[in-house]
Amino acid sequence: MGRKPEGNAEKMFKTFGKNVDSFISELNGVKGVSNEEFQSRLDELKKSKDSLGEKFKDFKEENKDKWEDVHTDLERAGQEFKKAVNNLFSSRKS
Repeated sequence: MGRKPEGNAEKMFKTFGKNVDSFISELNGVKGVSNEEFQSRLDELKKSKDSLGEKFKDFKEENKDKWEDVHTDLERAGQEFKKAVNNLFSSRKS
């Protein structure tokens, strides 16, 4: 079976990871920044990312039944929307 669509939280974590990577690249290119400052800030960002990831995982587990309901409802709404759009365009061709 295929992979489930990516959710907003997953996108947020992916964006956060890209921002951390960008931050690392920028700091590597900047002259005059001490390695200790860089490492300290990087460690802080990693801890924040890990903490947010764990909190989201716990939240998702605690509300698993609600997540499943939302996922099902969104799939159904998407199918209805697709059907409505197809009906709209098929009536225009006639």
